[in-house]
Amino acid sequence: MGNIVKTAKCRFCGQMTQIEADEELTAAQAEEQATMTCNCTDAVEYQKEKQRKEKAMQNVAALFGEAATPDKRCGEGIVKILKAAVEKIYTGGLAKVTLNLRGGVKASISQNSKGEINVERTETKKQKLTE
Repeated sequence: MGNIVKTAKCRFCGQMTQIEADEELTAAQAEEQATMTCNCTDAVEYQKEKQRKEKAMQNVAALFGEAATPDKRCGEGIVKILKAAVEKIYTGGLAKVTLNLRGGVKASISQNSKGEINVERTETKKQKLTE
């Protein structure tokens, strides 16, 4: 199977780039690939932001989702909420989200001053005896 070669431009500077793919790409997919390989200042910043988001999604999976140990996994609905929170923090709509889960578990997602997205799991074990 031969590679398909397509020309696309960086969405920031307009630099044309040749892209090779195993399948036919839409114009938007080709533009995304061209932007991800461009080295103009805006494209490099975009690439960093996208990598941060992808890493945060991996961290959600590692602490709460499919990559977590079986005893630490949360339901699919909770993981979807956390991944949606990463998306909203990435786009600038949210600064911080904290979910109080059952069993004394807290999930917190926030962005620090460097632009990094922090994913945090806090477990509190509390024992109480009552007569």
